[in-house]
Amino acid sequence: MAIDFDVIVVGGGGAGLAAACHARLAGASVMVIEADSKLGGATALAGGVVYAAGTSVQREAGIEDSPEAMYQYMMSLNQWSIRPALAKILADSGASIIDWLIELGNEFPPNLIVESGVGGCPRGHQSIGAGVGIIQSLVNAAGALGVETALGSRVSDLIFEEGRVCGVRSEGVELRSKAVVVTTGGFGNNPEMIKRLWPTAAAHGSRIFSIYAAVPYNMGDGIALGEKVGAQLTGIDNGLLVPSPNFAPNLEAFLPEWAMVVNRDGHRFIPEDASYAVSGYLLNEQPERRCFAIFDEPAMLEACADENVVKHYINDPGSDSWRIAAIRKNVETGRVKVADSIEELARRADISPAGLAASIARYNRYADQGEDPEFFKKAKKIYPIRTGPFFAVEIRASAIVSCHAGLDIDDHGRVRDRFGEPIHGLYAGGEVLGCTLGRRYIGGGIGIANALTFGRLAGKTAALDGMAS
Repeated sequence: MAIDFDVIVVGGGGAGLAAACHARLAGASVMVIEADSKLGGATALAGGVVYAAGTSVQREAGIEDSPEAMYQYMMSLNQWSIRPALAKILADSGASIIDWLIELGNEFPPNLIVESGVGGCPRGHQSIGAGVGIIQSLVNAAGALGVETALGSRVSDLIFEEGRVCGVRSEGVELRSKAVVVTTGGFGNNPEMIKRLWPTAAAHGSRIFSIYAAVPYNMGDGIALGEKVGAQLTGIDNGLLVPSPNFAPNLEAFLPEWAMVVNRDGHRFIPEDASYAVSGYLLNEQPERRCFAIFDEPAMLEACADENVVKHYINDPGSDSWRIAAIRKNVETGRVKVADSIEELARRADISPAGLAASIARYNRYADQGEDPEFFKKAKKIYPIRTGPFFAVEIRASAIVSCHAGLDIDDHGRVRDRFGEPIHGLYAGGEVLGCTLGRRYIGGGIGIANALTFGRLAGKTAALDGMAS
């Protein structure tokens, strides 16, 4: 059988480029096939935070941490829903991933490391160039190594012969290889796949918004390709949904920390400045999977002024939805409820009037004393809710950030079948996997870490297995 390339990588995002680079470094000839007209995938849309432990940058910042601590945190948070060997690989690889990215020209200033989850240790390494900068460095590295690319080519099938994957079909053309690495990302743009693999997200219906809207081919292609050749799917109904008022087609990861947030019963259930790593999960446990941001006119005029909009990361421009102009616009459309009394506001927003009144009374006492003894919110200022008009904005955790359902792999990056055995010639890495991120998103930057770690692993293994066959 004639071989066109030793390794074909399907998908040209962070995971695919990492796979291509490391397959090439292992001595393989490599082709990256990307359905979009450009490389980058979801990684190019990210803020450029990379979650890692025990890194040189942490040491320079004086932060004591270790891969073992990250591993234990990941396993505890996920109630051991991740296979231990894979969690260990992800935790142990962080330091080398950061060093590799620095070697490629990315900057991670020690003073910009943040606690991007809820684990108590700063592990969110912020890249000055954001996700697009990381992608550009990977594109440059792949080009320098001699990796070939084909853009605008969507793979329709894997070639499966004599018990192994040995190539792909794309746009009516067959390309043969010793190995195929699938790195096509998640399925956030595929409503049917969301219904099947993520029913919690599907329950939000038309409110669902995906950050992958700007990456049109995040359709779960790799999952579908794997299924056709007998791949096992895992991680069903797992992933990260973050809070959004659904005003505009942009990512709303955080609750408005300057407001009071209550559920339909009028009860607070979370500190409003909680990490998006936990807020969406809690919100989806509330009655009817919705909550409301409650505030008055003075709070809006101060907190939502353009110069005061909260920014959580160095590359974060601040939310467009929580600006005065956006709120005023959505008052006019009826999306934001407004009233001159708390009782009338509760009626218009469908919140328990008694519950809301009691919560506001307690919240105002906390505002007066300047601290929140109930939920320990650490916002710069707790704004009382006393001066009408009063506002209520419905929020749902309906914005898709990270899909955690997908293909299963062994601890070398080989895709496993329904019996747990590797499918010869097929490898996978990144968000196409359903076995590495578990039930709970552990913190900002774990998506890029997951993509680079398992993309790199799959590419290297594919090259070495191919040369040994």
